[in-house]
Amino acid sequence: MAAARPVLYHLGVLLFLAMAASGAAAFGLPRGVSPAYCANEFLQYQGISQNEKAAIHLGNTKSCIAGYGGRLDPYTAYQLCIPSWVAFTHNGTLVGEAAINHAAVSPGTAVSGFKRLLGIRMYNEMVKREAELVPYQFTEELGRCGIQMETEEGHVMNFLPERVAGILIAELKKMAEARLGREIESALVTVPGHLNGAQRSSFRREAARLHGGFGVAKVVDEQVAAAAAYRLYEKRGDGKVVLVFHLGGRTSHATKFRFKDGTGRLLEERHDAYLGGDDFTDRVVDYFVELIKEKHHRDIRGDEGALKKLRAHCERTKKLLNDREGVLMNIGPVLGQGADIYEELTRAKFEELNRDLMERALEIVDTVVMGGAPTSQTQSCKDAIDEVILVGGSVRIPMVGQLLEDYFNGRGLIRDEDAVIRGAALLSRPESARYVDECYNGGVSGPLWLAK
Repeated sequence: MAAARPVLYHLGVLLFLAMAASGAAAFGLPRGVSPAYCANEFLQYQGISQNEKAAIHLGNTKSCIAGYGGRLDPYTAYQLCIPSWVAFTHNGTLVGEAAINHAAVSPGTAVSGFKRLLGIRMYNEMVKREAELVPYQFTEELGRCGIQMETEEGHVMNFLPERVAGILIAELKKMAEARLGREIESALVTVPGHLNGAQRSSFRREAARLHGGFGVAKVVDEQVAAAAAYRLYEKRGDGKVVLVFHLGGRTSHATKFRFKDGTGRLLEERHDAYLGGDDFTDRVVDYFVELIKEKHHRDIRGDEGALKKLRAHCERTKKLLNDREGVLMNIGPVLGQGADIYEELTRAKFEELNRDLMERALEIVDTVVMGGAPTSQTQSCKDAIDEVILVGGSVRIPMVGQLLEDYFNGRGLIRDEDAVIRGAALLSRPESARYVDECYNGGVSGPLWLAK
């Protein structure tokens, strides 16, 4: 029986090519896609076992790899994550927590938040805004926005953001292979839904393959992966309208789409590259800077070390407030004093400080839900949404969830910070992989679903 498998496999490939050449829809192959290209994709897919695949999600705050397999049980799921930071030193690169620690002493040699720069032109308005936030420069590389960094030894480095992404991908790959005890050959990498075809191709080619070390790489929209975590790409989700709202550490976006025969059809999309959890933290930092000035007669705005300590305390406090009504924060170390000095931040105060930002997030959702319809159709537009999925670390903030629940008149919403990486892991499996192949049922349908 085993000897017959290669023969049957090659017969299947020949049948696939014959059907493609005749214009028939093998795997839903549309007539406009090259039969040779799809045949090659088919061969690559068949040639890689389930245990040699993984899914990767790069976030502005953290990056994860997930998949299936283990030394004893091939069906055991795993997920490994690291902070999305890369630092360049005279001894090489540092990744994750090590890069964060290095940034504390040499901020100009560490990169984070690079996703906003992927594939954009040097003279894009976003580059000007980003330049105000980071301690390094930008330069034109291959017609795109590149990062220019001076090392501690005075050497100037120029590189594309895809290189930073690739370093993170390579580190995640190494971590997973160490856990599994074998090499991973293929990756399914999630990308923001607003990226165009050229940006996706560049990310797949440069980040995942050239720098990341994968032999085969595909990309899938983050929003589609989130929906896949709840198996909405399968028959039971056919025809459903899904709204995925992502509120992460630095960016936010909302996407409304419908699955039809396993393919995502984009209905509406909005993206804000500068709205996320870091902005909420900034408001808390500003509040305590003023409080310290008023109550303790210290102006720490010019003290970089004190501000870093304060920000770290505020970030932790913000997360604790997800489960508490108030948190006592020790600002003694911020003031450089040995004695403990506590100041309280309540959840109510946090919400007051950030209400306008959270309402801005709600406006993104409303724009996508309405899709340009008149206000007289508000309720029907809301009722047309079958599933609402909230992803990203900042959706854990109680007020964010409450605003959205109120907006949807108290209906149940799915809140799942890790839905994207879990869904991508499901889509990387053989029985699901055809859903992220443009050779399956048309595949590409607007910018939502591109897997090439």
